[in-house]
Parts: sequence; structure tokens; C-alpha cells
Amino acid sequence: MTATSPYRPNLDDAPRPVAVLPSARPAGDRIPLHHHRRGQLTYATSGIMRVETPEAAWILPPARALWLPPQWPHTVVMRSRVEMRTVYIDSPYCAALPASPSLAEISGLLRELILALLEEPADYDENGRGGIIARLILTELGRLGEGRLAVPMPSDPRALRVARALLDDSSIDLDLDRWADACGASRRTLARVFRKETGLGFAEWRARLRAIDGLARLSEGASVAETARSVGYASPSAFSAMIHRTLGEPPRRLAK
Repeated sequence: MTATSPYRPNLDDAPRPVAVLPSARPAGDRIPLHHHRRGQLTYATSGIMRVETPEAAWILPPARALWLPPQWPHTVVMRSRVEMRTVYIDSPYCAALPASPSLAEISGLLRELILALLEEPADYDENGRGGIIARLILTELGRLGEGRLAVPMPSDPRALRVARALLDDSSIDLDLDRWADACGASRRTLARVFRKETGLGFAEWRARLRAIDGLARLSEGASVAETARSVGYASPSAFSAMIHRTLGEPPRRLAK
């Protein structure tokens, strides 16, 4: 069972426009729904985490980050032990950054800049080394592109129950009839809700989740065979074909 962490201090009230917070969290830890006054870029240096907003969910392996604009509600679930870095950006400096959550790769330069800012005091000299590093971080963040590896989330409570169960374990292989029984809806209603609220049929939605879940596992070093089994596929070839069909490229290329 996933444990829920109490809300912990963050750097919304940091004395400078850019601040970095390192943290470590155990497997199964869950940070409940909350939001920040600042924008934030969250990524793991090790481990896999899931970030969920009312609109979508993202599975983040190491070196893949999620940008969340100021005031954007979200929860975070640790799928393994996670070493995390979060960059907090004061809201006036977020105007040039994406206006909605965006997935991004952490470049070598951005990673080193974040580490360098951790060496500076919280009230670093804005005209000195700390200020230069902070401005370079903002410049790098300005290059963020809109990420496509999101899992759209339904808002209907019955469909949301199904979606969250599969987010916890994408290998569950119930058909739509059995999911409908489990959540107290008819098959037709559940199918209609998924299509209307996510833009995908249920089978398409589950394939997308499995593809993104699989990519996260591959990025952390799992083999194609063990990843296929972990997300509900009997053979590596079927899993690879599903990823290619769903996301348009072979799994190893996407994982890189």
C-alpha cells in the first residue's frame, strides 16, 4: 500500500527568484494533492516517480523532468526510492516558460547548473556567482519544449478509479466489462467517459500508459523482456510493436 507523506516545507518563500531543494523519499511514499506559489521543475537523479495532475499523469525516470507552472495542483508517488531535485522559480520569472505542465530532458548543462546552485547560500549574491548561475538556469529552462509523453486523465470518479488502479499497476489485464463491474458503471458508459474525457478509447489509453510506463523502466536499465512482462505483455516483440504503434518510434530509441 502507498504511504502518504505529510506536506513538507518547500522553497516558495526563498529569498531569491531561483532556488533548488534536494530531497530523498522512500519507495511507496506519496505526497498528497498540493500546489506551489512558484513554478517548479522536478526530476529524479535516481529512481522513478509518478506525478499526477487533474488533467494528466507522467512517469518520470532519471534525467526526465516535469515543469509545473505556479499554482498547478499535483500529487507525487515514488515507485522506487527516489533522489529528487526540485527547482523553484518565482512566478514573475515564469512568463517565458510553458503555461501548462511539460516533460523535458535534463541536459548535462542544466544538471550541472542545478548542482552548482546547491553550493550557493539561499540568499546568494544576485550580482555574483549565484546570480549568474540562476540566470543561466532560467535561460536553459526557456528552451523547454512541450512534452508528448503524458497520460491524459479522466475526471469522472468511476473512470478515475480505473485509471488510478492501472497507474499503480499497468499489467492488470481486466477487460472493459470487468472494469465496468468493478467501478459500478456499464461498459458503454465507461467506454464513453474514457473517450470523452481523455480523447482516447479505453484500449488506446491503456496502451499509451503501458508504453510510457515501459519507457520509464527501460530508461532505468531494465531489459525489453522484463519490461514487457512488467506492463502486461507476454512477449518482447508484442511490447515493442505496441510502443512503435502507440508512440511512433521503437522503444530503445524513445528510451534514450
